[in-house]
Amino acid sequence: MAHTAPTVFSESAHRAARWVLPVVLGAVYGNWVAVNRRHGGPITGSDVASGVWSALAFMVLCIAVVQVLRRLRRDLHALHALVRAAFAGVALGFLYSQTGDDIRPVVITTVLVTAAVFLLLFYRFHTRADA
Repeated sequence: MAHTAPTVFSESAHRAARWVLPVVLGAVYGNWVAVNRRHGGPITGSDVASGVWSALAFMVLCIAVVQVLRRLRRDLHALHALVRAAFAGVALGFLYSQTGDDIRPVVITTVLVTAAVFLLLFYRFHTRADA
């Protein structure tokens, strides 16, 4: 007999979180991009516009990743982990590239974080697989 964890939130709360969480994360991400672009200087219209476009792109891509992953088979642990890690790596890489730093540390940091996120998620999905 398999034991399942009790659900704390209702199905409607989970459904709302699928849309609210990407919007909130996108707003934070867009603000972070705008702050990175201005390099401590005054706020300009192009920085704000870049933040808004980045927030919208993050929201759309986050929702798309969630929708694609919901349609995949649950036993494809490596693919689930790879898609999420790639999204996290690309988001971090773009965010870090807005600082104006050299491209080498951006790429190295992005690859290391993507690999770490992949390993973490693969371990989580593999150890919590349905028996």
